[in-house]
Amino acid sequence: MILNRQTEVRVDLQDASRFARRLRHDLRLHGKQFNICFVSDHEIANLNKAYRGKERPTDVLSFCWKESSGGAMPAPGRDFEGFLGDIVISASTAQRNARVEGHSTRAEIRWLILHGVVHLLGHDHETDGGEMTKLELALRERLDEKRGARREGRSPKAPPKVSSRCLRAVQ
Repeated sequence: MILNRQTEVRVDLQDASRFARRLRHDLRLHGKQFNICFVSDHEIANLNKAYRGKERPTDVLSFCWKESSGGAMPAPGRDFEGFLGDIVISASTAQRNARVEGHSTRAEIRWLILHGVVHLLGHDHETDGGEMTKLELALRERLDEKRGARREGRSPKAPPKVSSRCLRAVQ
């Protein structure tokens, strides 16, 4: 599910949905789902303060359905089988970041979705010595190459392996 709870920035929800489907396919997340919610800077700042103790807006937060320690969440039943969690993106921060980096807001939103999914899969760039960053860059390259390979009739490379460790409320 993709929700847009902000009005400051135009977000192409169909493009975000297509990109999320492509990520699920490329990462072989068969039957695994996640939600994406676009919010204002004010709303993400409140979440950032509540869950990370940081009183400022951020670009993306990932909320994993299950804690890495296991057992802390009630048994979800079949309704949440295969559910990874929620990704919350500040559309305004994404737009500002895109301007600073010199690319489109659309591209920034795609990379934030990718970043959020990698967190939901258990990676943490704050503690892993650069492994998550390497994985993200490889995935970006793969997704870009795959698009180019389709145009040229070549087969894309296999996706990198991802772990299944899950974290709670991380950036």
